Amino acid sequence: MLCSWHGIAEPLPADPTRPSVAAQLSAVSDKPAYNLSWLRIGSITKMAVVNGKRVQVGDEVDGAKVLSIAHKGVTLDVGSQEQLISLAETKGFSKVKSGK
Repeated sequence: MLCSWHGIAEPLPADPTRPSVAAQLSAVSDKPAYNLSWLRIGSITKMAVVNGKRVQVGDEVDGAKVLSIAHKGVTLDVGSQEQLISLAETKGFSKVKSGK
């Protein structure tokens, strides 16, 4: 006689040492998003518009310090971590115009 067992496995209980899904989602949504919408790289000044605010190197925007402005984008110091934002990440922009 041939028998087969088609049991349904029960899901494992949640790991109590891991944060809940709600806590993980909250941590992700607490981080501010930075949006670069404009760059100007001139021979004297470098400016950008981040989150709707005009900034230069050394300025702060929404809790981040502007470290550099270059053709590749704007480097921000966000909570002691560097973050590069660029126009390529923003829909509707395909080229970076120089102020020269």
